[in-house]
Amino acid sequence: MTRSARAALWAAAASAAAVAGMRPLVVSSGWMVGALGAVCAVAGAGLVVRGLLHRRAAAVVVQAVVLLGVLVVLFGGGTALLGVVPTPATFERLATLATDGVQVIQRYSVPAVDLRGLRLLLVAGAGLVALVVDLFAVTLRRPALAGLPLLAVMAVPLALAPGGYGAVAFVAVGVPYLVLLAGGRTAVWRSAPARPGRPRTVAGVTAGATAAVALVAAVAVPAAVPGLDERPLTIDTGPGDTIAVINPILNLKASLGARSSATIVTYQTDEPDPSPLRIVTADVFDGGTWAPSTGGDIPRSQRVQDGLTPAPGLSDAVRDSSVVRSTSIAIRGLDQTYLPLPYPALRVDIAGEWLYETDSLNVVGDGETTRGRQYTVTHLEVQPTEGELRSAAEAPEEIRERYTELPELPAIVTETAQQVTAGARDDYERAAALQRYFRSSGGFAYSTTAPNDGGTNAVATFLAEKSGFCVQFASAMAVMARSLDIPARVAIGFLPGEETSRGRYRISAQDAHAWPELYFEGVGWTRFEPTPATRTGQSPAYTQPLQPIPSQPAASANAPLPSAAASAPTGPATTSTAAATDPAAQAEPTGWDRFLALPWGWFMGALLLVVAALTPRVSSAWVSRRRWARVGDTPASAEAAWEELEDRVHDLGLRWPASTTPRQRAANLSEFTEPGSPAARELTRLLAAVEDARFGTGGRGVPSGGVLVEQRTGNQVGRLVRSHVDVVVEAVAAGRPRWLRWRARLLPMAGVRRALDWWDRD
Repeated sequence: MTRSARAALWAAAASAAAVAGMRPLVVSSGWMVGALGAVCAVAGAGLVVRGLLHRRAAAVVVQAVVLLGVLVVLFGGGTALLGVVPTPATFERLATLATDGVQVIQRYSVPAVDLRGLRLLLVAGAGLVALVVDLFAVTLRRPALAGLPLLAVMAVPLALAPGGYGAVAFVAVGVPYLVLLAGGRTAVWRSAPARPGRPRTVAGVTAGATAAVALVAAVAVPAAVPGLDERPLTIDTGPGDTIAVINPILNLKASLGARSSATIVTYQTDEPDPSPLRIVTADVFDGGTWAPSTGGDIPRSQRVQDGLTPAPGLSDAVRDSSVVRSTSIAIRGLDQTYLPLPYPALRVDIAGEWLYETDSLNVVGDGETTRGRQYTVTHLEVQPTEGELRSAAEAPEEIRERYTELPELPAIVTETAQQVTAGARDDYERAAALQRYFRSSGGFAYSTTAPNDGGTNAVATFLAEKSGFCVQFASAMAVMARSLDIPARVAIGFLPGEETSRGRYRISAQDAHAWPELYFEGVGWTRFEPTPATRTGQSPAYTQPLQPIPSQPAASANAPLPSAAASAPTGPATTSTAAATDPAAQAEPTGWDRFLALPWGWFMGALLLVVAALTPRVSSAWVSRRRWARVGDTPASAEAAWEELEDRVHDLGLRWPASTTPRQRAANLSEFTEPGSPAARELTRLLAAVEDARFGTGGRGVPSGGVLVEQRTGNQVGRLVRSHVDVVVEAVAAGRPRWLRWRARLLPMAGVRRALDWWDRD
């Protein structure tokens, strides 16, 4: 195996380890299959192209194309020709998913559920990291720079993950990176003769031992030194402070429950019977997950300190009959982007930049989190009457279209909803019947164990097993309400908690809860409580009809329901089709509109900066590779080596008139080499080789009395390679100012000079 191939494999290993270290940021591990597959595809493409064509620049292009192909296959959604050739519709779909993924990153805390938009960004990011690491380590032969993208990836979980970056993950990235560094120095070590009395391998052994000791110390010292055991990068030496994070994205397989009973929120209120504190609402359902919609950015003018807009759907009459309440909240151990509030809030007195969404009244921090916050909320205590709910007018079309949308559902879900609500005369009776079915008449039991299926059949599995926790109850009622054309969504927050004294309450992580909200015109979003009383206590009074609801044949626990076998999808169910028929809906922004609306100016500016920064290195590497690729014999190698030497010392600030001879230039360079040193001997060899190639001196070297005095015997100087030039350049660089050395490393200008010479030629 060639050294280039070994470097490519170690670069891929480092990239894969860095990507795997991001596992704590996401609830599930499904995204890692695509991400690691992208890393392998990029690395494999580079190996194949370099092995067959021996063209490093071509490998980078092919790697980029392969990465695009991976994204098209995984996320194209059937829009690509033959499944792999992208079309405009493919790029439109990818742009839409990328926009959704960016919104998730900006607005939701970790760990998050890997929705398709976020999964696209993770897979694409993994592939780009692998490509950049391979570019630095293999194509440009600068393995030290490969640490920059690896460090950038490691910094994400280090800053965001609750447990920081684990020691095992750190070692998994560090070891292949150190191997890359060692491989990058092999040529220099081999080319430099051993000093008298000192073996040639001492430098390599010393560097390797130092790196190993540093790696072990970075992992072990924080675990052993008092005061450092809570750093993000450490071995877990014991339990520490627990900070609760309630995920706003509900996976129907995951639970909101927690073991810790430590207080995370305290509040004082003048509301006699407090309602739950709501963190966020989730209104997008994909069959197995509820998530908040990722719409446009919130205007900064919507500050909660200036007052919130009226709650959607709340009429003036109901608003005027509601009581204004005040609740003071102190956050002790909760770290969220969204602010826990009673609903509907009128005003929030809090420090910092907190913005609200007009359609949900969710309050999100603009670079703020809830940790350690204290604030006072002015809110309404809305207690609608049964008559107001029964007489509610039909919801506006935009509300009905958005909040009744469903994916393809198993038959058991829609059939059960219809049977449970058979005989109900209005939406209120249907909602009350669904609540009663889950709380009492349906034979359901509250359990901390999730149903077996957490995928697209999760709701059907829950209906068949009749056991689950609040996430299943809330999700099932919301889905079944939507199937009956009742706008519904799921709210996530906390139960009122434990009253510690009159008007004072404490909330622990065990109080995390989810419940459905159904929309009634004039009352707005209304909380229902399908979770059994063993968990939630009494349901809201307005959800218990005073007028009897006609009996439903399927409401009994013993009544026959569709069998669990019917839970398999049987065809299109109650998916909303208004978007396809309503002309107003057709005016909604398309994926292509979202693609065009992206900040392309910033993207292009950043791309130009990256291109400008990489152009000198890439072009110089290309010139050097072409120069050595043309070498066919000893004279050609001498000319290539001499040109390489001139280019590289030019970058170090040494240049001569075109009329100077090779011997004059070598005499100037000899000032930077000690007589008898490896650099002096290599410089003598270079000079002898180029004079032999140009003037046919027969390899006699430099005459005695010259600046370079080493004589050579025989008629052949031997073929030269780049490592001979490296020894001389390192000696020259050691005598140049530090800023020149850095400029030569970061911005080698040989390629740029060749381009300018070509442009100026006649």
